[in-house]
Amino acid sequence: LHISEEVKTGFERDNLAFKVVRNQDSDKYLLDYLKLNAGESGIIYASTRKEVERVSKMLKKHKFSVTMYHGGMSKDQRRKNQDDFLYDRALVMVATNAFGMGIDKSNVRFVIHDSVPGSLEEYYQEAGRAGRDGLPSEAILLFKLRDVQTQHFFIDQSERDEQSKQRAYQKLQMMTQYANTQQCLQQFILDYFGEKEGKTCGRCSNCLDTRDSQDITVDTQKVLSCVLRMKERYGKSLVSQVLTGSKIQKIRDFHFDQLSTYGIMKGESQKEVMGLIDYLTAAGYLTASGGQYPVLKVTSLGGAVLQGSERVSRKVSDKATKTLAEDDELFEQLRQLRRELAEKQGVPPFVIFSDKTLHEMSAVMPANESQMLDVKGVGESKLAKYGDQFLDVILNYQSEAKTGVQA
Repeated sequence: LHISEEVKTGFERDNLAFKVVRNQDSDKYLLDYLKLNAGESGIIYASTRKEVERVSKMLKKHKFSVTMYHGGMSKDQRRKNQDDFLYDRALVMVATNAFGMGIDKSNVRFVIHDSVPGSLEEYYQEAGRAGRDGLPSEAILLFKLRDVQTQHFFIDQSERDEQSKQRAYQKLQMMTQYANTQQCLQQFILDYFGEKEGKTCGRCSNCLDTRDSQDITVDTQKVLSCVLRMKERYGKSLVSQVLTGSKIQKIRDFHFDQLSTYGIMKGESQKEVMGLIDYLTAAGYLTASGGQYPVLKVTSLGGAVLQGSERVSRKVSDKATKTLAEDDELFEQLRQLRRELAEKQGVPPFVIFSDKTLHEMSAVMPANESQMLDVKGVGESKLAKYGDQFLDVILNYQSEAKTGVQA
């Protein structure tokens, strides 16, 4: 195989189409994608051994030609599965990031990341395993907010020193910006790696996005104004809590409930406002700097928006793709707890929490009572009644994810 001769040395890959898919049911997306690309070879990266095994089993159940690879398997089994993939005895490899180094397989048509990698360097290295023969190929990131929360949890719980943690948080912030930008994705990557390129690629999901743009200048001004009124000292979580009118003690202690921007976006959920903040950061109206809780600051471009000399637009979200997966594992665990509580109390499950509330819990993964209060549908009385039990399920889910994270 003379594949390595065909690999481009620069960061620009003119046969590779980058794509970001936000907040969709990952399993359904994978099944649909593999059906549409039957007979093609590809790699699906998952974050943990447990998830690799689950996805592999799910795809095999639907009769796809699949093998898997992770660090918990024996050396002989890893070698066999790797060879099955290399020689096309298995078309799809489901793996942790332990797989790929030194793999010279030229006809990989797609690389799909089923969860968010920790850095753009890691993502680009793994995505770059697609299309080494120069033929059209795809690199797809399935982005879910809860994956970012899980990555934060992994970094926080790791034994690395504080400086290394800060760097890891910054790299993860850049991955979040990549997932939220509406700039050409290849251009974003080239800019990040210092290869300034004027033209757009014309192939990525952003370049091909035909959705209508919506003017969001007023909402942008609300966010930027709130950041400034909070003296540019806080991160997106607290800013979004102020904007949505949260009643947590911290807001009262800091007198943020006295600000003119307090509650001016109370019609939106905290998750939606955080998504808007991520978009404004990716688009350059805000910067987020710092470690685990990056502090927001308004840029000169953001200042122009506040002065009325710059307008902001955003592609209209496809509402049908905003709902999280019905078979999302954490959502299912929360739903099971709700079912048990409802049976004990003899009430319909929705009386405890609606599906929408459980979906938001699953996406945001609140770590304490004050964060739980910011989930739409959780009030003081429901928090007192059920909060601890639902928080336990979320924390256990995160701990289980952590034990399975080794490659």
